[in-house]
Amino acid sequence: MKKALPYILFALLVVTALLLRNGCSRVPVTDTSRKETATSSGKRILERFRDPGQVYYFTKHARCRMQCRRISQEEVKEIVQLAQVNYRKSDLQAAGGPTYSLEGTTRRDRQRIRVVVAPKQRHLSIVTVIDLDYDWECPRC
Repeated sequence: MKKALPYILFALLVVTALLLRNGCSRVPVTDTSRKETATSSGKRILERFRDPGQVYYFTKHARCRMQCRRISQEEVKEIVQLAQVNYRKSDLQAAGGPTYSLEGTTRRDRQRIRVVVAPKQRHLSIVTVIDLDYDWECPRC
């Protein structure tokens, strides 16, 4: 019996490892495949953002930040229409649904801004607007 104990323990370890492996059957995603998935879904999302009939909903926070940073609704819509997605600043796994950070330069005053948007069923929610070059002293929004 004493000679069989190491073999029994080894067998239990192997069975446990197999059970854990099968229970956690998700295949790890490499950075390149995650980027490709984000890029392909991002292209579809961008197409939806750039739909001329898109309805925009500006949150109270976004309106407050826009006023403080002197950014108009037209400039925000321009960035949404033309900008690129910054996936490092986006949160595709957010609890309330994915948020995308769109960055670009406005034509009117060449302001570099980031617009954080959250696509909803019937509209595009503008979450916040950030000036990338100047740190404005805004009130609490």
